[in-house]
Amino acid sequence: MVGWIDTPVHDVHRKARMLASGDPSVLFGLPGLMPTSIEEVLEALNRLGSWDFAKPNGSRGRSWVSPEGFVTQAVAVAERLRQACERGERVFFGTGHPTGPLEMYVRLADAMRARGTEILRVAEGDSYERYSGGAQIRYVCDVACVSMGGDLAHTHSARPMQYLLGSGLTADLVVGDHGFAGAALGEGIDAVAVVDTNDPALVLAWSRGLSVWPVLCDDNRPPGSYSALTRFIVERLG
Repeated sequence: MVGWIDTPVHDVHRKARMLASGDPSVLFGLPGLMPTSIEEVLEALNRLGSWDFAKPNGSRGRSWVSPEGFVTQAVAVAERLRQACERGERVFFGTGHPTGPLEMYVRLADAMRARGTEILRVAEGDSYERYSGGAQIRYVCDVACVSMGGDLAHTHSARPMQYLLGSGLTADLVVGDHGFAGAALGEGIDAVAVVDTNDPALVLAWSRGLSVWPVLCDDNRPPGSYSALTRFIVERLG
């Protein structure tokens, strides 16, 4: 999940250029981040990942994520989730990465419900875009995903979360990634987010002081890869 990860540096730079140009496909529902520059985006990544993404010497094309920084971020995330349990907050889980951290989200949702939070589900089975081939909101346990033609889909789009927010979802905290986290932040909702090095909008949101608690790591590892992080957080929920 950390150290030398598989996300290519050239893709990090490509996404930074796309964000700086205002490409909505990488904004994750956060148009308020504009304007920005490639330099600002890379500097934010440097701070979060503790590495110089502008000069990736010795990388062999891969990104570096600081293990020490990852632990610090995980501690902050665990504290925010513990507070949600203490306060009995309304928490929503959603992922655009059903082949990655989905299992972690399921286990966190179960643990947080047992500790006093209200885990939310709305608009289950709804088609949120007519022109997208029948894309639907589907839940795996209590985690919202996108379904296309019977398959769970990888998506960066903010449209599913925007639809949910327009369909009565009122959360105190959103836990997830990609457009699920970004669209929530865009509406002023706190977000805990798994963030890869090529997810520049969420990194820039953190750098700008929005209410996001990021965990920078490879977001497309096999589900079992996140088990240690899951245990680390659950042990700190109280």
